[in-house]
Amino acid sequence: MQSNEHMPRKKQVLIRDGLFHLPTSPGDRPYLIGSKCRICGKVFFPRREICPICIAEGTLQETPLSTRGKINSFATVQVAPAGFIAPYTQAFVDLPEGLTVFSIIAGGTSAAQALKLGAEVELTIEPVSVDEKGNEVIGYKFRPV
Repeated sequence: MQSNEHMPRKKQVLIRDGLFHLPTSPGDRPYLIGSKCRICGKVFFPRREICPICIAEGTLQETPLSTRGKINSFATVQVAPAGFIAPYTQAFVDLPEGLTVFSIIAGGTSAAQALKLGAEVELTIEPVSVDEKGNEVIGYKFRPV
């Protein structure tokens, strides 16, 4: 029997830099990183460089987004793309800032069976898939409250 000490550890890699804040201390909470226009007040996710409403540079500032939202619509995926394991549920989540975020729903099929339109969900950061090298890809999901 081999000890786990000598087995190579899988790395964890971010699905994309700048999408979310990873907690760095026990009291720190994760959040999605958006941009808010100082002129029109519109909020975007993911972050943008130019406001598509004002068409102006230098008006967007980085802003943390709410960690809770409500299910707008959802579907269970039966055939997954490479790196994902089906079935899983994906949803559009309406955030209080007035934008809708596309996300996988955490908790597997049991959590998905309890979903309803308008249900409250909260942000979590966890593995979303496995890359071609076997590394865990860390991303954001929402889970039922």
